[in-house]
Amino acid sequence: MPPDIPQINLTSHGVDVRTMAGTMTEYSTKGLHAHNHHQVLRIQSGVAMLVDRHRRQPMFGALTAFIPADFAHRSIVLGNPVAYKSLYLSRDLISLPDDEIRLFFITPLESALFDRIQILTRADLSRNFNKECLDLFLKMLPEEMKKTVSLVRLPEPADTLSEEVIRFIEKNYAGPLSLKDFTRAIPYSGRHLSRLFKQEMNITIFEYLRLYRILMASLSLCQPDRQVTQIALETGYASLSSFYRDFQTVYGIAPKRFRATFSSVAGDAISPV
Repeated sequence: MPPDIPQINLTSHGVDVRTMAGTMTEYSTKGLHAHNHHQVLRIQSGVAMLVDRHRRQPMFGALTAFIPADFAHRSIVLGNPVAYKSLYLSRDLISLPDDEIRLFFITPLESALFDRIQILTRADLSRNFNKECLDLFLKMLPEEMKKTVSLVRLPEPADTLSEEVIRFIEKNYAGPLSLKDFTRAIPYSGRHLSRLFKQEMNITIFEYLRLYRILMASLSLCQPDRQVTQIALETGYASLSSFYRDFQTVYGIAPKRFRATFSSVAGDAISPV
């Protein structure tokens, strides 16, 4: 574990497995953190961005995240406060790949088991069928994790300049943007700004802008009452054909098919900025 990443030690609570639930208004921690247990995370309402050293990816609705022990991460709230629940598992309870955060869907049964498990102390394992629910949940989890989900993954900045560019995009993505708009807000020449951003992020400023617009559009598509044309305009697209082209490029499917796939599991949990 890198020395600059604080680690939360859950073993001190005296249990090999523990649940934690609450509400986030801005973020889970100000900087990246890790813990000595594996974490299974569910966002019960709202939208959060799950961030690690290299990328950020959205969480909402029926999506579940497996975060390996010692893996540095944090969560950032998008829009309204986020209700969450986590299940922390000691390393010896489950053997799963630990190279990255994994997002996947779980079945209604697995979701019900997850909701039922409530463990704060060792004594809780013998109460309210916690042990039985946990055993079945752990038995099903490896198979559930094979149902990985491909959503937009945004590269995570490490340099202050790239952070400024991204903050500008997050505030202004809904309107038309040119390189001059960036250089008015950030005191660099367009060529220099573009070069430094590409050098760190491995994509151009406008490639990142496209990914962010499609990400925000995909969150809006999970609301069944939103029109695709309205979503396209609200995410900075002046042309519906350009929106469809970019969406197809990023996700490999059309917006309406994406909606049919994800809205049934996301429900009313989506409240994008």
